[in-house]
Amino acid sequence: RWASPPFEPAGIPGGVRARGIADGKANVMAHIGALRAYGGRPPVGIRIIFEGQAEHGSAFDAYPPTDPGMFACDAMLIADTGNIRPGTPTLTTALRGAADLLVEVRTLDAPVHSGAYGGAAPDALLALVTALATLHDAHGDVAVAGLRREPWDGTTFTDDEFRELAGITDGTPLMGSGGLGERLWSGPAITVVGLDAPPVTSAAPAVVPRARAALNLRVHTRQDPREALTALVRHLERLRPFGIPLTVTPGGVRPGYEAATGGPAYRAARTALRRAWGTDPVHTAAGGSFPLVNGLAAAVPDAEILLFGPADQLCQRHGPDERVLLSELRGALLAEAAFFAE
Repeated sequence: RWASPPFEPAGIPGGVRARGIADGKANVMAHIGALRAYGGRPPVGIRIIFEGQAEHGSAFDAYPPTDPGMFACDAMLIADTGNIRPGTPTLTTALRGAADLLVEVRTLDAPVHSGAYGGAAPDALLALVTALATLHDAHGDVAVAGLRREPWDGTTFTDDEFRELAGITDGTPLMGSGGLGERLWSGPAITVVGLDAPPVTSAAPAVVPRARAALNLRVHTRQDPREALTALVRHLERLRPFGIPLTVTPGGVRPGYEAATGGPAYRAARTALRRAWGTDPVHTAAGGSFPLVNGLAAAVPDAEILLFGPADQLCQRHGPDERVLLSELRGALLAEAAFFAE
């Protein structure tokens, strides 16, 4: 629930609260502000792309490789990320890949009475949850062979920051073992994002004949998501919970991205961020795949792609009480303007 009407900007200590204020509006204004700092005439050539369909899927994601000349440049700055915490200048250098699939169990022609048939009639829902339980071990780590996992060498959240960010209830432990960055970015995650089964509100004393789950897989930035999806499909297809086969249907894949950070644009960006914030920048990753980033990288493979912006990771993007801090917007704007000069 919003603390104020979402489409009416509301002042808060140090910032502004409104729907889309952080993810969308502040990103655009950081670019515009950096250009205004030079009176619209920055010391380098600039091409600007405003793309507003990312959350819905956009045909533009695949367009850049079809017209690479339009996107020719030495460096690209994408403002769809921000500092890992307010006041810590941050470059996002890696994006997880992703894949989707459906897994289904059918056992009966129709529901049958659990008193008369339960105990012998094969329960599709029980078979499905038994299969899903094999995807993680007792610690909550992904237990599917062939999915890449490595230690994370960048900056990450503290456990307390992550608990607050995710809204984890008191007393509930985090899943998995190892470093938090490893669990979030340089290792796999499998999430059950949907389940077709009788709802509790209309449940009847009957053996369930059919159940289906939608899974979302997130993978290491350098792992081919098709390879990872094949490993997950193989794991599920080998299962026979109570002797019952599963029907596994692979879905779409979205590759991750890992930036090459040793070039002149990254050196300039580090200097610019240091000037804007007065402290050394850190690097981190993001759990979402940005399809446009891969489209731009394919169009101009020699260009350096940098991700930094005004929406810090605690900004509640896409959620109630989304906000932007003016200090973050100012820092991102100054860093971008300084980057032009570098």
